[in-house]
Amino acid sequence: MVQFRHIPPTQFLKGFEAAARLESFSRAAEEVGLTQSAISHQMRLLEGQVGQPLFLRIGREVRLTDAGRDYHRTVRRCLEMLEEGYRRLEPYRKPGSVVIYAPRGVARRWLLPRLPALKAAAPACEPWLDTSGAAVDFDTMEVDIAIVHAHEPPVGCESLLLARDRLSPVAGPALAGTLREPADILGAPLIHEEGPVGWADWLAQVGITPAAVWRGANFSDGDTALTAAELGQGVALASLFLAQDALAAGMLARPFGATMETGRCWYAISSPARLRDEDVRDVWRWLGTLAPEEA
Repeated sequence: MVQFRHIPPTQFLKGFEAAARLESFSRAAEEVGLTQSAISHQMRLLEGQVGQPLFLRIGREVRLTDAGRDYHRTVRRCLEMLEEGYRRLEPYRKPGSVVIYAPRGVARRWLLPRLPALKAAAPACEPWLDTSGAAVDFDTMEVDIAIVHAHEPPVGCESLLLARDRLSPVAGPALAGTLREPADILGAPLIHEEGPVGWADWLAQVGITPAAVWRGANFSDGDTALTAAELGQGVALASLFLAQDALAAGMLARPFGATMETGRCWYAISSPARLRDEDVRDVWRWLGTLAPEEA
């Protein structure tokens, strides 16, 4: 069965909507830029397609039938949706647009504070941050550059190392000041983030037998876990890549210097095809100036 086979031509629907709203074929013709006879002919064809009268013709005036009023509501709603869809395309037509994909925490904690520096380095670039969380595929997605967390950069992509992923305990300054040695962690409120590496792993690395480390609040992402730590709600085992700005601003503190390597890195990746675009290359060159963080 052919889909949408009952949908008339769009120009018929626009003429119908105008005639129904204005209750006049002549005024509808003026609005849509046609002659009155053309609008009258279109409405005859439309009524033939839907199989029933949509207008009562009373001299030079027209009135909607009951079926016409019902159909008008549908047609107007659909035309408004099409118009809205067109308006939503405007950002896609913006010159200089570069779509940068990043996990939400990376976008908020690392990329967003650096956007002014990006704009200074690439004035023509109009960054578009995508934090949808979808798996990156340059062949099927409108993404120019992606920031990913991986053991190795994907095969077939151009890549830049942004940081080696290392974890360290962080807390608000007041709570961090009460922690003198790693064993004090066992008596502190803990903040847990979902992931393959957690508190039990860090404690084992510093030689402490884990005990009841499952207690405390759990969060599904590092950004929210860091926010909880900034609010003084506990100690988070944080990625220093995400925490670096909060540490530099004094919103968080590291009570101990011990860190844990996760074996993963933060990479910027792109495809050779996307890098042929001048604006994308400008963003790529800027990313290349950012040395791996060693905090």
